[in-house]
Amino acid sequence: MNNENYESQSLDVVETSALEQMERASIDVQIATAKKYPRQLSTVKAQMLSFATLDTETAAGCFFTLPGRRGGDGKPIQGPSIRMAEIAISTYQNLRAGARVIADDGKIITAQGVCHDLQNNVCISVEVQRRVTTKEGRRYSDDMVVMTGNAACSIALRNATFRVVPLALVKPIYEAAKRVAVGDAKTLVTRRADAMAHFTKMGVSKDKVLAVVGAKTPADIGLEQLEILIGYANAIKDGDTSIDEVFNQKAATPADAAAMFTKRPPDDAPPMDTPAPLASPQSAVGTTINYVWGMRELLNLAGINEAAFLDFARASYGWDDSLGSLEEVATMAESKLVAAYNDWAKVKSAFGKAKKQ
Repeated sequence: MNNENYESQSLDVVETSALEQMERASIDVQIATAKKYPRQLSTVKAQMLSFATLDTETAAGCFFTLPGRRGGDGKPIQGPSIRMAEIAISTYQNLRAGARVIADDGKIITAQGVCHDLQNNVCISVEVQRRVTTKEGRRYSDDMVVMTGNAACSIALRNATFRVVPLALVKPIYEAAKRVAVGDAKTLVTRRADAMAHFTKMGVSKDKVLAVVGAKTPADIGLEQLEILIGYANAIKDGDTSIDEVFNQKAATPADAAAMFTKRPPDDAPPMDTPAPLASPQSAVGTTINYVWGMRELLNLAGINEAAFLDFARASYGWDDSLGSLEEVATMAESKLVAAYNDWAKVKSAFGKAKKQ
């Protein structure tokens, strides 16, 4: 054979790093272990059911409700939540799962969820994107970006998990959890009142809660409507939707945002921390974005600088230090902004007294 007829080609040897070799070895060991000790579906199902129906609170966290999609039949959409996914991950056995934020361009963050079934060698990766800017283009505060990233990770992990763990296994557990969460006719009155109180604390009026389930009075809320309300509460908490999308408001207050506002206002301060009724429909201020506009108008008329007012609100009413604009207040603590606008005469007087001191 004449070697001159062949062109010599150099081959590049790609060396794997020590970390990559360790990761490969770790996965190989886990796959081998999974093959040696395969899961027993009867045991998995029993454990999953035991966890999901452990108590009312756990069961209530296992499902979510989303508003009906435009162009569809208008019916709310329900599905298993991140809490249900966590139960599935811990009981299905022989799984590797996790989520992380993989990109942030300043406007959109991207979270990636991964679930790897070691026994069947099936790996699913799902990406979820969430906006981290206001409608005016301002980036959220650092705390809000972290909160949004955590919510995106939870959603990505949930979606990846339920593409690996068979729905045929999850669905009966999910239905059993809903039955425990909703209860029966004996518990309906108590749990209905709890659901109404939950949304009231978030600044949602009773009329809007009733309207979203097609009820005229609280007594009209039955077990089916209660199930929808519990699912809405979970979806808002997990970041799947917002108060805006559920109750047709312009901005949302995250379900766990109240925990971020721990400063106690002075005894002589007007009640800005309590939810206030929305402005009348005839007013130019009837939505959150208009409350931002309306508050700025009031500040301008009073000759008060917005930054000075925010400093005053932090010192006197316990507004969180991370809230750097009225838009952020509207996003993180809508009821505070609404109350400040509706109690403006008292707020303005308190501001004047504070400046004189």
